Amino acid sequence: VDEFLSEQEQIEQIRGWWSKNRNYVYIAILFCAAVVFGNNTWKTNILNNQYEASTLFEELTEEVVQSDLEAGELIAGTIYSDFGDSIYAKQTRLVMARLYMDQGRDGKAEDELRKLLVNNKNNEFQLIARHRLAKILLYQEKPQEVLSLLESHTNNAFQVPYNELIGDAYLQLGNFSAAETAYQIALQDTSAIPLVDSALIQMKIYDLPQQTIDDVLPQVNKEGERIQ
Repeated sequence: VDEFLSEQEQIEQIRGWWSKNRNYVYIAILFCAAVVFGNNTWKTNILNNQYEASTLFEELTEEVVQSDLEAGELIAGTIYSDFGDSIYAKQTRLVMARLYMDQGRDGKAEDELRKLLVNNKNNEFQLIARHRLAKILLYQEKPQEVLSLLESHTNNAFQVPYNELIGDAYLQLGNFSAAETAYQIALQDTSAIPLVDSALIQMKIYDLPQQTIDDVLPQVNKEGERIQ
């Protein structure tokens, strides 16, 4: 507004500008209010969902402590259907896998863990799920599946415990040399909090069948010719 205009002229200019632009001002105010309200509503919904999911997960853990599989499955189903993309759904799969194993239902436990491995992101939940799944496969005496599951995923924070299970798999396959190699890698645990029981791994190495002379020396026939 021109400072040299009279007060009345300034008022008239303001009135004219307001008459032309007030609708735009109203729209801008309403838009800003809607954005603020929508953002607050969105944040409120997120918090409410997190609270509800965390409450359900807490109820689930109580049922797990009580070994109530039926009640646990009902709560888990609700978490999967209503909060399937949340961190609680991932935690639920780990918890349910443990509950199924406690109930002797290793197949169901395997299914829960495999659902956490549907992509190849190697996040913390997948690292844990892969480790627990490998244990189940060893329990099922499927060592080759353990190797397929773990050997291409040892370049991460779970390298040490993975190699212990790789050693166990080779032991089941009767490949004692490969088992010892994997165990030795597992012993190279430099983490502040040990990820494996070093004494147990040392015992596994000690218990490996020793090579016999026949394993080391070439086999020959009566004529002294080497047997292929």
